[in-house]
Amino acid sequence: MTNETIGETVPGQTSDTKAGYPRETTELNTTEQPAHLKYNPFFWGYKGAGRFTSWINHLSKEVTAGLLLSIFAIQHMQKGLAQSYISNSVSFYFRDRGGVSASELQIYMSVIFTPWSLKGLMGVGSDVFAFMGYHKIPFMLITATAAIFALFFIGTTPNMTILGALLCLFTAQFHIALNDLLIEAKYSEKIQENPAVNADLVSYVWGGMMFMSLVAVGTIGVMISYLGARSVFGLVTIPIFLGSIPLLFNLMGDRKVEGNQCCYMDTSILSRRGWEYTYLATAMTILSLALANSSIFYENIKFNFLLAMLCGILTILGFFRWTPPMIAKVNAYTLIQTLFSCSIEGATFYFFTDGPDEYPEGPHFSDWFYTTAVGMVSAVTAIVGIILFNMYLKDMKYRTIFLWSTLVYSAFSLVNIVVYLRLNKRVGISDQFFVLGSQALQTVIKEFNYMPAVMIMSRLCPRGLEATMFALLASSSNLGSNISNYSGAFLLDLMGVKPSGRKNESEEFENLWLVALIVSILPALPLVLLPYLIPDARPNDLGPLPGVEVEEENRRERERKYGVERNEFDDTKALLEEEDEEPAGLIAGSSDLGDIPGVEIEEDI
Repeated sequence: MTNETIGETVPGQTSDTKAGYPRETTELNTTEQPAHLKYNPFFWGYKGAGRFTSWINHLSKEVTAGLLLSIFAIQHMQKGLAQSYISNSVSFYFRDRGGVSASELQIYMSVIFTPWSLKGLMGVGSDVFAFMGYHKIPFMLITATAAIFALFFIGTTPNMTILGALLCLFTAQFHIALNDLLIEAKYSEKIQENPAVNADLVSYVWGGMMFMSLVAVGTIGVMISYLGARSVFGLVTIPIFLGSIPLLFNLMGDRKVEGNQCCYMDTSILSRRGWEYTYLATAMTILSLALANSSIFYENIKFNFLLAMLCGILTILGFFRWTPPMIAKVNAYTLIQTLFSCSIEGATFYFFTDGPDEYPEGPHFSDWFYTTAVGMVSAVTAIVGIILFNMYLKDMKYRTIFLWSTLVYSAFSLVNIVVYLRLNKRVGISDQFFVLGSQALQTVIKEFNYMPAVMIMSRLCPRGLEATMFALLASSSNLGSNISNYSGAFLLDLMGVKPSGRKNESEEFENLWLVALIVSILPALPLVLLPYLIPDARPNDLGPLPGVEVEEENRRERERKYGVERNEFDDTKALLEEEDEEPAGLIAGSSDLGDIPGVEIEEDI
């Protein structure tokens, strides 16, 4: 028998068969180690590296090493590292240009990150269209080439126009968002084929992204300080280029369609899934692009704010029209709360980073502190928030979690007023200490508010449509974040808070505390909708959530399976209804297999 025989172990190793396949892991048992090794960090580092290598080796056997390398290249290198560099550099890039107000900065950021609101239609397009015989690889490589040229161009052009900069950064975000979606779809296929690797594969994906994000946050401050934000964009072409190499060899395993056509279109998958989701994805794409186009070519803050609110309302109505009722309700609540969470990041960015010449009374944070120190605290406390949620909140009702997390978050947000009024300096509390503490507390509570929304949607997604539905939900969430930038920009403009990094702009911050007060209160207003939009259940409750029409949803799934449209083919629908009453394999008059003597019921795994 070998060491991989299930149930057999050797000293220092254990055999873990929980995932359905044997796994050798190094047992980190401190009681069995000699004294000179027990407290040796290099020894435990070596042991940990061996355990990690063994884990990766077994995971590669289940999902192929090529897919793991592709995930590392796309999710870790591009979304984790490159995306963190870009998102942390955008504000500094426009500040260094000069003359960009806080409201304009927020609108520009919404335009740049618009591609993340287009993921629904990206997924539909990838499923329907094939180029050179593949549904994913060609599109990923084309956008990678465009992103590399765009980032190199903005990184090496000192006096680029605002429109040119927005187009270059938009192109880069489109590539990262598209690749993120398509690689998610690919490893979701592997999880569906082999559910036993779900936890391991998701841990590999998200663990790697978080690690690379920490690397980016830990180095971005120094890079901006010594190289400038514009040079960071040029350097980001390196991880995007390296991340595209596995695509050239199709290591992710994109299947080639039959036939020799250069361009191929197949809409049958849309018929099987239902055209409703395609309509919704198309509508959200049109709304997002219309909003971005208006922001670039019609620079009227009030008009763009009203247009953004209209886009949010139409998105909510679209979900009620084309998705199951409970999904529409939960999405409506999360989107409404996002709309009420006005972002004032543009103003706070100038408040904290303005120098003595621009804002003599200000905190005068360095680029390193604002990006690296604050970013590291946010990243670490986000992990703490997830751990605390799983330890103490997972047995509470969804409504209770939303209620208290929102109220506590609003209360902690009010603390920021102390800094904006400079009251902390009067009592001898440094700005750095105050901001880091406030950021840590707010990040933990934000995770408490984010986790239940994800858990509800995970349970509500129709079977077989998980990837499509999550793409639509991600698009809706990102559209909501963009709209919060527009509402925040309107509020800042209305209250006369218009810093732009120019000299002696102290008066621009006089009403910032009042804006912060309004922004802290607004997210609590949607709480009155909790009884109507959020199910009265707990995360660990078994069975369907309250308000979910199980039989109706099952009938719709069978109609799609057999290619029957609603309100048509009444005779076929009648047969389907009979199938509800007498499932195949049952004896007439029997409603349960348990009624048949000698038949044991096996759980459906």
